Amino acid sequence: MPLGPILRAMQHNRVRFALIIFEIAITLAIVTNCVNMIRTQYTGMIKPSGFDDDNILWVSNQPFAREFQDQAYVDNIVRADIRALQAIPGVKSAAATGFLPWQGGGSSGTFKADGYNDKFQAQIYATTRGIFDTLGVRIAQGRGFVENDTPVDVNTPTKVTVISRKLAQKLWGDANPIGRVITGNNNAQRTVIGVIDDFYNPYSWNIGDYVLFTPGRAWGPFGSSYLVRVEPDATKSVAALLEPRLIQVHPGRTFRTGTVLQVKDNFFSGGRLVIRAMSGVIALLIFVTAVGILGITSLAVAERTRQIGTRRALGATKSDILKHFLAENWIVTTIGLALGVIATYGLNILLLSQFADAKMPWYIVVIGMVLIWINGLVATIPPALRAATVSPAIATRSV
Repeated sequence: MPLGPILRAMQHNRVRFALIIFEIAITLAIVTNCVNMIRTQYTGMIKPSGFDDDNILWVSNQPFAREFQDQAYVDNIVRADIRALQAIPGVKSAAATGFLPWQGGGSSGTFKADGYNDKFQAQIYATTRGIFDTLGVRIAQGRGFVENDTPVDVNTPTKVTVISRKLAQKLWGDANPIGRVITGNNNAQRTVIGVIDDFYNPYSWNIGDYVLFTPGRAWGPFGSSYLVRVEPDATKSVAALLEPRLIQVHPGRTFRTGTVLQVKDNFFSGGRLVIRAMSGVIALLIFVTAVGILGITSLAVAERTRQIGTRRALGATKSDILKHFLAENWIVTTIGLALGVIATYGLNILLLSQFADAKMPWYIVVIGMVLIWINGLVATIPPALRAATVSPAIATRSV
C-alpha cells in the first residue's frame, strides 16, 4: 500500500496525531511499570518462608508484677512458660524468641566474617534451642542449639550461631561454613555451628534471606514472646489454651496471641491494595487509549467522507479503504510505542531511585507493546469498516 496519502493525511492533522502518539507512549510507560509492580508484589506473596506457617502461633506477654524486675526470676518463668506451652495437647514444639515471621521487619545488625572482605547486613535473633523444630525448618549442615550453648551470665555474648543457607552461600560460596567465625559490631565473635535449609523473612535492605540465630535471652523485665508449632487442625484448640496456661504459670502480666497466618495476611494487605490499584490503572489507561484511537479514527472518517467516495469512484475497493486506516493506525501506534519504550525505562529508573521495585524485564515491555498495538488495531476496526462502506456516489454530491 502507498504510504504517501497516509503520511500527507497525518501531516494535515499533526496536532491530533501527536496527541494520540503521546497518549500511546504514556500508556505503555505506565502500564508496563504497573505490571512490573504487580509482578514484584505477587512474587513476594508467593515466596515461601521455609517455615510451617500454617501451624505456628505466637504469644507475647508484658509483665506488671514487681518480681519480674529480677532477671533470674524471669529466666525461671520463661522456662516454666515453655514447659506449660509444650504440655498443651496438640503442641509439637515451643520456643522463646524475638523472631516473628512475616512481620516485615525485626532485628538486624552489621557483621564481618572470616574469608569475606566486606561488612554485611543480616537479621539476628536470640532464641531458645527449640526454635528450629518450632519453625519447622531442617538443619542442613552441622547442628542446632543445645542447652550449654546459652551463656550463664546474661552479659556474656553468645559464642555460637546457626545461619541460613543463603547467608552461608553469600559469605563463603560452596565452601563448608561450619567452624567459620562471624564478628558483630560489638566485637562479639560467633562460630557457625549449623546451617538451616530455608529461611525468608521480608526485611528492608534486601536481607530477607540472611539470618543469624543465636542461643540467648530474648526476654527481660519488658516481657517475653513465644512461637508455638501445633499439629495440623489444632490451631483453634491450642490458641484457646495459650493464655490460660501461661496465667497459671504467673498471672502478673498481660497477653497477646495470634497466628503467623494473620501476621502474614496483615503484612501483604498493602501489597494486595497495590495490586488492585495498579490493575485499575491499567484497565483505565487501556480503555482511555482505545477510546482516543476510536475517536481520532472516527473523526478522520467523518472529515474524509468525500475523499473516500472519490477514491472509491476511482477504483479503490473496500479492502483498500480498510487497509488505509489500519496502516495509518499502525504508523501512529508504532511511533507511540517507540517513544513509549524510552519513557518506560525512564520511569522505571525513577522508581528504582525512590522505591525498592524491581528492574523492568524486557519481556514485559515486549508484551505491553504487542497488547497496546492490538488494542489500537481493534479500536480502529469499527470506524475503518464504516469508511469502507462509503459509496462512490458520495463524491458526486454537492455540499
